[in-house]
Amino acid sequence: MSQPPEKNGFVDELAEQALAALRQDDPMKAAVSLRDALRKAPDRLDILHALAVTELRRGEARDALQLTVRGVEIAHDRQDNLADMMMPQLLLVQAAAAEDLYDSEVAEAAFREILKHEALNPRARQGLGHLLLGQGRTAEGLAQLQQYIDDQVDEPDFIEGTSAFVETWRRFVADDVHPRMFIEAHRESYVEFFDHHAARMEAQGWVAEAARMKRADDGRVVAIIPEGARPYAGVRVDLVNPNSGQPGQVGEQPMVVALSGYEALAQAPILARWPESDYPFAVWVSSQVPWDQLPVQVRFEEASFDAVSVVDPVIGDWYRDGFDGKFGTRDRGRFHYISDPDDHGGGRVLYHIDCGRAELSAIPELLRRLIVLHDRYRIAHVVFGRGYLPR
Repeated sequence: MSQPPEKNGFVDELAEQALAALRQDDPMKAAVSLRDALRKAPDRLDILHALAVTELRRGEARDALQLTVRGVEIAHDRQDNLADMMMPQLLLVQAAAAEDLYDSEVAEAAFREILKHEALNPRARQGLGHLLLGQGRTAEGLAQLQQYIDDQVDEPDFIEGTSAFVETWRRFVADDVHPRMFIEAHRESYVEFFDHHAARMEAQGWVAEAARMKRADDGRVVAIIPEGARPYAGVRVDLVNPNSGQPGQVGEQPMVVALSGYEALAQAPILARWPESDYPFAVWVSSQVPWDQLPVQVRFEEASFDAVSVVDPVIGDWYRDGFDGKFGTRDRGRFHYISDPDDHGGGRVLYHIDCGRAELSAIPELLRRLIVLHDRYRIAHVVFGRGYLPR
């Protein structure tokens, strides 16, 4: 249903305000203007798309996904030139939002829907290839990326980068590199970076890896647990000035590093399978496995029970041990933070852990404990790093 000219004019004015806010790096203000515009013109696909992109930028992936679902429904109903033009754009945002929510099935469906109508869409072809690689479906993912390269419809620099990525992965496999090397590279680089900054600040009286503590009613000194967090989720700050209590952080973003000799693989997550004989379930390591914000995902074979209640005691005890220094020394090497468990349904659970300067021994110790759990509740997959649990 078309809008009166005066209403369209007002909606366009709101859209301009939103664009101005985005240029000023104010996505919150942009979202307010776009939602005002959408209330006036609920079927405007361009507004729906712009708001979905803005919400995704704000970290509101679930809202972005809902907006794209609504937009795709409207575009299907309309079936006009504008709908045809907006459909792939909406689906690309839908795929990105689903990836942020670790819903690889929705993301894959969105990419494939685009390619069904636009076989030469480079963003969808490349996106699908990387999604499949991030699920450990390497043969399928490489085939999609090779098709993207062969199509030659994208910018030359992008095609060249993808070619380097594909060739490097093939060399990685041919060289029979153990996937734990990704973890070692990330951990070593982060600890070296941390040590550099800690040494500089310690010379000024700052303390590294200090726990946030309080005195309990019985006189014991115990960790401060953030409100609503798990009872084991103590927090350490990277650095703190003991005179003022001012905290300091080492690095602003999770540190992703390149494995020497295979640098191109740091461009995007790709899951490498740990040798099958080592564990009774599949273990995967991503090419992006930041030690300072390590994603750990577990998928059970069955989804008939509460996966969080089953795995959380194991993860919690492991984290508490790491927080107390089991994987470090007397003076350093302790876990700093753990997120709440993220229940993705279907027997899937995700945690993020800041491993601080803990030793690599933390990883085999966690897997050892999961083997014990596996005897009672069958585990299908464990993933370390960025990526998606295989189906």
